Amino acid sequence: MEKFLKDKLLYLIIPPLILFAVIYLLVGQPETSVSPLFQKISEVGAKQNDLQVKRDRLDILRKQKESEKKVTKKESKSGKVIYGVPGEQFSAEASFGIVFENLLANLTNSGIKIRSIQYDYQPENDKILSANLGGYNACEISFVSVGSYAQFQNFFKNIAKEQYLSNIYEVYIQPYDKDKTILITRFKIRLYTRTT
Repeated sequence: MEKFLKDKLLYLIIPPLILFAVIYLLVGQPETSVSPLFQKISEVGAKQNDLQVKRDRLDILRKQKESEKKVTKKESKSGKVIYGVPGEQFSAEASFGIVFENLLANLTNSGIKIRSIQYDYQPENDKILSANLGGYNACEISFVSVGSYAQFQNFFKNIAKEQYLSNIYEVYIQPYDKDKTILITRFKIRLYTRTT
């Protein structure tokens, strides 16, 4: 038996010593080696969860932006689009700058003389404004102008060819008393923009 103990003593003492050392390292010194490791693992897990939440939000925002672009580019029955102003740097009134410029250029290129202009940025009974769609703007412009039949015909053709959506409301045509070839007109054009 002594010989057995001498030969196997090494095998009997070493495993308990190793087990004791491991238990001492895990339980006896948690602040120095194991605890910071667990803390780092939990911090990395929390950061990964936060990053995943941010990715999901970003995907949702991208999908919303793409759907808004599809709505903006959607053409009306006439094949025209609503003029979109990129960014939210313009007010509703300022977003009409390019559309006004095109309209006035069509008037002057047609040879029509403008006597007065009135603007209404919140026209009553407008279907787009009454739908409360975010970012859509409407402006109704009332003109009193003077020109010939051919000039007005040219102007209205150019408005029909314009790529941006505009609706013509209330056209009153009256010939000038002294020269029947000259027309005095009162008409309203409603223009639309979208600030994206």
